[in-house]
Amino acid sequence: MDYPVPRQIQGAMLPLQSASALLLGSLVLSPWPFLQTPHGILGASATSSSIPITAADYQASIGWGFDTDFFKSSTGLKKYTSQVMADLKAKGVKNLRLRTRGDIFGFRSSTEIVDTASMEELIKGYKSILPDMYGNDIFPIISWINDESEKQALDTQGQNFVEWWRKVAVALKDEPYELGFNLFTEIGLGNLKDNPDKYNDWTRRAILAIRSSGGNNADRIIILGAPAKDADSLTSIDPAITTGQLYLMAEWHLYASGPNKQVGGQKFWEGAGSQEDRERVNKIFRDAVAWTASSKIPTWVGAWMPYDNIDASLTQEEVEAFACYFTSVARENNIPWSMNKLDNFYDVRTKTWVQTQEIGRSDAPVTLSMPPILDALECTSAPPVQTESNHEIYLAQRRVQQSRSRSQYRHQVHRGLAVH
Repeated sequence: MDYPVPRQIQGAMLPLQSASALLLGSLVLSPWPFLQTPHGILGASATSSSIPITAADYQASIGWGFDTDFFKSSTGLKKYTSQVMADLKAKGVKNLRLRTRGDIFGFRSSTEIVDTASMEELIKGYKSILPDMYGNDIFPIISWINDESEKQALDTQGQNFVEWWRKVAVALKDEPYELGFNLFTEIGLGNLKDNPDKYNDWTRRAILAIRSSGGNNADRIIILGAPAKDADSLTSIDPAITTGQLYLMAEWHLYASGPNKQVGGQKFWEGAGSQEDRERVNKIFRDAVAWTASSKIPTWVGAWMPYDNIDASLTQEEVEAFACYFTSVARENNIPWSMNKLDNFYDVRTKTWVQTQEIGRSDAPVTLSMPPILDALECTSAPPVQTESNHEIYLAQRRVQQSRSRSQYRHQVHRGLAVH
């Protein structure tokens, strides 16, 4: 059965010609054809000197990827080997967001001077993983996290934020231009979110610290964080920061913990998605596209999940339907993304792709099959709009496809055991 793929044209979702049905199987994901650019990273090393990459080219090149936890603890790299990046490349991954806890690496409190030992450990960790990423055509994007600093937003915390970025920039100034700096991972509830002037001040000073740190940093991609996470808050960024900038992007997100069943909420999704459910997804991309049109700054979705990571309220079929629709809209708007998070799909310890994962923080988590979710990211057609007449038919078709996929997987495992 063929279904129309959504297409974004002047803020409206219009149908394309029909495409083949949702594909399942062991696929190399490539959510959209990447533009050819003159700065390929094949064979690049930590000491190579590539040419600067404009924000427009960076956006067209980073495709899809994952958020990572390598630098969210002091032991995040303990089980890492270069095989991880080789496996990710084989799956089609083009970017990894290296989320980094600034309160673990660098500044442990708002009043403490820099902790040199942990900062050196951080830089050592970066330099151990970056060459593997360049060698596997994966763009590394470093992002900063410090929840306490974002909530309190004290002047000393702002100074430490700027100094953290200065130290990272100086240490990595000669890295290839494929390395990007994402100033904020997420600005949650607190004084920084509530004070656009303070956000703009911290951002302006961090950019200056990076740009003046030498090496390739004058023309390195810097990615702003949305002042309040989602795309409609991008308008709070001071135009003086973005005007005339060729090497500046912005990150935004909304579904970092996934869609849910909270009736009346922005993230509500049910079944294959009603017209209203889809319009909520459409709107966040329209907001991003509109801001880019006025600011000339490309954007990237830095975090999203296709499942409800808190209440576990979505079924397997609903998760796949949301994954398919979200990525379809992203493709049609040429906006790359990183999915939250790598550990839910790939086991760094065993160097294998996760088959099942228990999702949810509630008393009743749900066990999901992860390979079909990855396959749904590359769907060539969106699921049909949910109606009373076709919803059950769609879910039945998906169950048959999943059953076939599981049978094929069991057969492959059996054959592998027989060989050995």
